[in-house]
Amino acid sequence: MNYLKWNKIFILLVLSSLAILPGCLHDTQLDTYPTVSFASEVQPIIASNCTRSGCHNGAVFSLQYYQEVLSQVTPGNARKSSIYRSITGRSLQGIMPPSPASTLSEDQIRSIFVWIEQGAANN
Repeated sequence: MNYLKWNKIFILLVLSSLAILPGCLHDTQLDTYPTVSFASEVQPIIASNCTRSGCHNGAVFSLQYYQEVLSQVTPGNARKSSIYRSITGRSLQGIMPPSPASTLSEDQIRSIFVWIEQGAANN
């Protein structure tokens, strides 16, 4: 009986967390956030974390140039962008970069999120 009670509580907590979590993912006030630059902010993050030898420097697909990165983005909608889903662990391939030592910081993820939400300009 006690086991069933705790099991129900656990399930309720998990379901509540799942309902709340999507609303918490990088909901930045875009109108107050400065414009994120692809050239000076996003590309350096991708170059130092994604385009190393054996990764996205042409082995599977390249992320070395703006057009290649843009092919993995839905401008204005980060949550539908494969690059954002990959760096947050919400893709079928798991989290990228795959090494725990090279996981992107929250600030780096936020910069990419905001850049995409702002239209993913080549600026």
